[in-house]
Amino acid sequence: MSRVVIPPQAIEAEQVILGNIINDPDKYAEASAIITSPELFYDDTNKLLWKKLKSIIVQGKDLDLVSLANELSEKEKNQGITPMYLADLTSKATEGQRVEVYAQILHKKYLMRKLIHEAYKIQNDAFEANGNAYEILNTTHTTISELLNMQPQRDFDIGDALHETVDSIQNSERNLIPIGYPALDRMSGGLTRGELTIIGGRPGHCKSTLSLNIMKNMIDRGYKCLLLNREMSNVEMLKKLVVLESGTLSYSMVRSGACGDESQVNELERAVEQVRKKYNKDKFLMFDNIRNFNQASAEIKKFKPDVVFDDYLQLIVPDNKINERRLQLEKIVHEYKWLAKNVNCAAVLVSQLNRSLESRGNPVPRLSDLAESGAIEQAAENVFFTYYDYKIFKNKSLERGYGKDVIEVIAGKVRYGETGQVKMDYTGDKAKINERVQNNPWD
Repeated sequence: MSRVVIPPQAIEAEQVILGNIINDPDKYAEASAIITSPELFYDDTNKLLWKKLKSIIVQGKDLDLVSLANELSEKEKNQGITPMYLADLTSKATEGQRVEVYAQILHKKYLMRKLIHEAYKIQNDAFEANGNAYEILNTTHTTISELLNMQPQRDFDIGDALHETVDSIQNSERNLIPIGYPALDRMSGGLTRGELTIIGGRPGHCKSTLSLNIMKNMIDRGYKCLLLNREMSNVEMLKKLVVLESGTLSYSMVRSGACGDESQVNELERAVEQVRKKYNKDKFLMFDNIRNFNQASAEIKKFKPDVVFDDYLQLIVPDNKINERRLQLEKIVHEYKWLAKNVNCAAVLVSQLNRSLESRGNPVPRLSDLAESGAIEQAAENVFFTYYDYKIFKNKSLERGYGKDVIEVIAGKVRYGETGQVKMDYTGDKAKINERVQNNPWD
């Protein structure tokens, strides 16, 4: 004989709430602060009566046992809201009962029913996911977070809020992470936890190199960083890190294995050991085999970095349920935004730019050049562009005020600062971008 399983519910608490409101309509405000949907009621008759009471109160009509009975339609009576039912409810309510307490009980039972429903859904999705464990784990985490966020908010207290605000002001370094280039920090104020920063550029315009140098600056300051290499392998990225930490070895030399003499071999060994110590597993994590957002999200939630670097945005495998590319990118960017808030980290996303900018008279990037999605600009706290004039104009670049060893970083959007541009010294074969002493971010 099968056992009948009854979902979590609190019928008596539902009845006490409804009876109290009929006796004292002012208690509706107390209950409705927590009961934001009729779905919190398990019993269909109680659910229907809640809607009826809400309608009467919203319309400003008188509410008592007699007037309510007179308001009932035949359909409502047939659905169980009879005068006898109403009288029974009011008898269960006593003066001084705190409706809020019973409303909290209803909400907890509702969340438990919701969790059971979602658990079945997760189980079914797991069977249909064809072994995609990261996707289903991320979905589960999101579902649980949503359920936790459904709990009623505590009352707003201006004193508590001001205390938190003063604490945030006095300890701003907790939320602000310096970029490590004074000119960029003066323009933007640094990176904010829970926010996105975009570094956009055309191929060969040093956007990945700038991202790598910013990451080095943050590792130097003791921040935890996670790097997602979607275009370059981990091995090639480590070669760049070795060159960057060395300062004397060249990337072409390391890449081709041309470290021949003893001094070069010794420097290579020293730089490799430097990278091993500084980029240890407690402070740094790097992946080159993560294609989609869900798998990346799972690793980020597990590692809890201060800053995530993703190179680059357009190579993230999109949701196949969305056909339009623009909407696919919008979804990825918005999910990254919520992930950054959830983990309390900053996210630096490298982005490709539309190739059409190179064919126009002025090829310096602007916000409209962000590839395929205005949502990238809207969701970002900062949007920086890298522009390597020499890549386009070669020998004429020096005449234009640039040259082979100069790139320009353009702040196209800064939410908490001023837009502008700065020229930076660039040594391509050493993967190095240096701040210029004479930089003024408003030049």
